Amino acid sequence: MKAKNKVIPILNIAQYCTDRDVWNIKVSSFSEEACTIAEFDEKHRHDYYEIIWLRKGKGLHMIDGVDYPYSGSVLFLLSPGQMHQIRPQEKADGYVIKFLPSLFRHTTDADIYLTGSNVFDNIQAQPVLKVTSSLYAVLDDVFGKLATEFNTDEQDKERIMLSYLQILITHIERLKRTSQHEINNPIGADFHLFQQYKSAVEKHYRQEHGVQQYADRLFTQTRTLNTISKKYAGKNAAAIIADRIVLEAQRDLYHNLKTIKEIGYDLGFDDPAYFTRFFKKQTGFSPLEYKMNKSVQSIALKAG
Repeated sequence: MKAKNKVIPILNIAQYCTDRDVWNIKVSSFSEEACTIAEFDEKHRHDYYEIIWLRKGKGLHMIDGVDYPYSGSVLFLLSPGQMHQIRPQEKADGYVIKFLPSLFRHTTDADIYLTGSNVFDNIQAQPVLKVTSSLYAVLDDVFGKLATEFNTDEQDKERIMLSYLQILITHIERLKRTSQHEINNPIGADFHLFQQYKSAVEKHYRQEHGVQQYADRLFTQTRTLNTISKKYAGKNAAAIIADRIVLEAQRDLYHNLKTIKEIGYDLGFDDPAYFTRFFKKQTGFSPLEYKMNKSVQSIALKAG
């Protein structure tokens, strides 16, 4: 009898962590096993954002089917829905922060720090960052303050923790931007438009597949979106939409929880045959070939 595929668990923020009367954000050091055991135990997904800082350690971090080796001081940046598992080779020491978008009181703030920045970026994925010596002391200070505030019994804890979190995300964005060598002048209006475009794609990629639709949303021209996409991402605007759709399709295929037809419908394809052609054009493999192949990483290498 054929073995059933194992369901990938989806964890919520209330699991594996002391509540401390805080609903929207959890902070823990890696010494607190109850908060971090799931990170090592099994492949899983979250319904929350997560920032993990390992001050030291060595191992592999599997994120969306790709193994990322790490050593020394590193940051891991995870968005809701990403599948991951840490496989340490040496004992790790550090912190983990889990938080929901509802932590931000205003939608505009959530857009700025979550989808408007390049920190939690499912399109230009860079989920592992090496921490520089100059940033190490900053992270130690901010993570320490977050942990201290989380463990106090004072009122307005979440408001204070949100302030620290915004500082932390800003520092990480600076590090990520530098490490990617994305831009010479990040303050330019065209870069701001590019960030808006990525944010719009992240919100609407399931329903809107055309560059013109996003140009209309952003009150600009398709040629402008193509120009800034090539400048900052090295690809045209349509490729950014396609990359996001394919990433989500690959996740669902890897998890094996939906039929190919259901995945296509969920991603805005009314015609399953068209979805199959689209996926094969982007990856070199049909959804069925991708689904059946046991080594997702080898597929990515061949397709890349």
